[in-house]
Amino acid sequence: MIFEPHFDIEKEHEHSGMLDWLSLKINLMHLSEPVVRHLQSLSGMVFKINALTGEEDWRTYCWTKIPSDSTDIHFRVTDSLHIQGSPARIGMPNNVFGAIDIRYCAQKMIGFAAQQLGYPLPVIESWGCTRIDVTRNYLMQSESEARQALAYLKQAPESRQAHSYEQNGFYIGKGSSLQKGKIYLKGREAVANQRKKRRAHYTEEQLSKCQRLLRAEHTIGRHLLRRLREQQAIEWYQLSPNYLIQMHNLYFKEYFSDMELTDMSTILEKLTTVSPTEGQARAAYDCYVRIRMVGYEQARVTFTKPSWYRHIKHLKAIGLTRADLQPINVIPLRKRAIELSQPIRHWDDIRAA
Repeated sequence: MIFEPHFDIEKEHEHSGMLDWLSLKINLMHLSEPVVRHLQSLSGMVFKINALTGEEDWRTYCWTKIPSDSTDIHFRVTDSLHIQGSPARIGMPNNVFGAIDIRYCAQKMIGFAAQQLGYPLPVIESWGCTRIDVTRNYLMQSESEARQALAYLKQAPESRQAHSYEQNGFYIGKGSSLQKGKIYLKGREAVANQRKKRRAHYTEEQLSKCQRLLRAEHTIGRHLLRRLREQQAIEWYQLSPNYLIQMHNLYFKEYFSDMELTDMSTILEKLTTVSPTEGQARAAYDCYVRIRMVGYEQARVTFTKPSWYRHIKHLKAIGLTRADLQPINVIPLRKRAIELSQPIRHWDDIRAA
């Protein structure tokens, strides 16, 4: 049984990634009847009345905040007990940095719920998981560069998942129960949360540092977790930090280029190594130049369909992504600015600009 949260400051900064959300559940059969009744007594309810008959169609318990002055962890009672929230906020004043060890994070959340509700809860192996958010922070040179990076990435890649946009960032595959993503400016979110009582606590120095952070958030949904369990025999609590980081990198690989675009001649040189003929290499290079001059969509209509896809195939073969194929007035992100292998893990990694 878990009685209270376990906090380890070293684990909070052990990896350059964090779990910013966990949704856990446990069947009520694992809880005693008095505990279930107590949980129900703490919960509000919503119900639907049939307008024609005046009879009740259904009722259900609401999500209810676990009593706390500093942490937004919520629970709900159905045929299971559900708890959800950011484990990074337990023991930490805000959720900019935190741990990615999933057993540690789950134990923090379950222990916090047990402590605040007043009774022990079953061990991690008894719980299921329906959502994991893996978040990484990328440091820009300035606030303006962070905004420029976001504007650049909003124009970026083609994806099987739909994009939806907002001022502070954009979503990839919003609403998917398999996996989805979000890239956004942490600074604006931090300021908004600071204004909301008890949502988060930042020092003035931390708020200033947040303005330079671009965050990429990968949500692993219930269907992907079920697929891992059924097809690979991997339980959610067995997902290692390195595995979660690898999944994050794989999901966002089309949005961040590993290639430094410092010299146009480098592009042509690399194209000659992947194209079957020098003529095809030069044609792909001309396509690249045209894209840089007039934009991706405008350039596409000037080529036949087979030629276009052949050129794009060669350009991607040398490491370019759709994020690199933008008009020349959009400054490309350099490897220095965003590198998936080099996100930051601690406030101390943010030096003065």
